[in-house]
Parts: sequence; C-alpha cells; structure tokens
Amino acid sequence: MSEVILETRNLTKKYRDQYALKDVSISLKKNHIYGFIGENGAGKSTFMKIVAGLIFPTDGDMTLMGETDPAAIEKKRKLVGTMIEGPYMYPGYTVRQNVELQRLLVGNPDESATDRIIEKVGLGDSKKKKAKKLSMGMKQRLGIAMALIGNPKLLILDEPINGLDPKNIVTLRHMLKQIRDDNDCTIFISSHILSELYLLATDFIFIHKGKIVDTATHEELEEKCSQYILVRDNNIPAR
Repeated sequence: MSEVILETRNLTKKYRDQYALKDVSISLKKNHIYGFIGENGAGKSTFMKIVAGLIFPTDGDMTLMGETDPAAIEKKRKLVGTMIEGPYMYPGYTVRQNVELQRLLVGNPDESATDRIIEKVGLGDSKKKKAKKLSMGMKQRLGIAMALIGNPKLLILDEPINGLDPKNIVTLRHMLKQIRDDNDCTIFISSHILSELYLLATDFIFIHKGKIVDTATHEELEEKCSQYILVRDNNIPAR
C-alpha cells in the first residue's frame, strides 16, 4: 500500500454565512500526481492555502506526512512546496537571485541546489534575466523552481497551466512528470479544465461549490469517459 502524504477529514472553511469549503475529505498518496478539477471559485485555492498553512480552516482536521498535531504539521510544512494563485517572485531580481533567496528563506543549506533546480526547470540559459522580463511560460517555471528549492515531498501547484500556449503545456507536463520521478514526491495540481490535466495526472479529484463531488484514478476516468461516449453515440440518430 502506498504511503499517504496528506489526509483531510471534513475540512471546512466558512466566511460569515458562506462556505468556501464544506466537509472536504481527501487522501493523497506518495508519488501520485493528482489533478484537482473545479470551476473558478469552486474552492481549489482555498483548500490549497489551508494545506500550505496560509489560512486556517473553520472546522475539520488533517494529517500531513503522518503528523496530526498542529505544531508537528507546521514543521512538516517545510517539506511542502507551493505555487498558489500564480508564481510569486521579485520582479526586479534575476531568475537566479529569486531562487537563491528562496533557498535561504526555506533553510536549504545546499548552495549547489539553486543552479541545479534552475537547470531542472529549463531556465539555465535565463538565470541572469530579470523576472519581469520573462514570458508567462518562463514565469511559471520560475515559480515551480522556487517551490522545489526546499526538496518538497508534496508539491502544490495552483493553475500552473493558465495562460500557457500548447507547446509550453506539453513542456510543463513532461517537466512535472520528471520532477515527480526525480524527487520521489507527490504533486497536487489544480485546473478548471480537465483536458489540461488528463495526460498528466494519475488521479483526479473534482470539487464543486466547495464540496468534493467525485474522485477517480486515470483508468476509472477513462472508463467513465468511454461509457459516456458509448451512451452518447448510441443515442445519436442514424443519418
């Protein structure tokens, strides 16, 4: 049985009289790539922020890498890399300066990690370029590099495919699969478009209006799609 990296139980977030999340219970296993699918405003970013410790839930609890105590969970968050609501960076700093600063902030003592991570995300030729001069695809790569610099066991990426052209989507897909294999980590990646993650994710979690409405492995999703197509085709009148 695969090791469980994250488990949430009835996680809820309420703002006054409105629920952003309601009783969200999920389990993420080691070395899997999870596609977190839902329309804009469904609660994807809210859930990711709670896992990352950026906001607190109203109710519910979680286990992160085997820890349930809040203080112990906070320590484990050093092994969680995040890019939530777009890549965060210092526009006037170069690619290398951004990643190096992040290395120092997360307390990674390996000085060689900065250049190694920059190469891994394909920015080796742009390390001296200022972040504000980067294309959208390159900014996404920089954001991922900054999320990776702490050697995370859980990588959380919020809509990283947004705004990318088809070529950059393919590049990002291959890069994330390689990161999963090289770093032995779990990737939790959100999108509001299923087709963007279909060729990347091993598992899928669907959220709607703050509630989990379905989960599926890649194989189960293929089966559901094939059944839908079969039913649809059988109901199309012959011409």
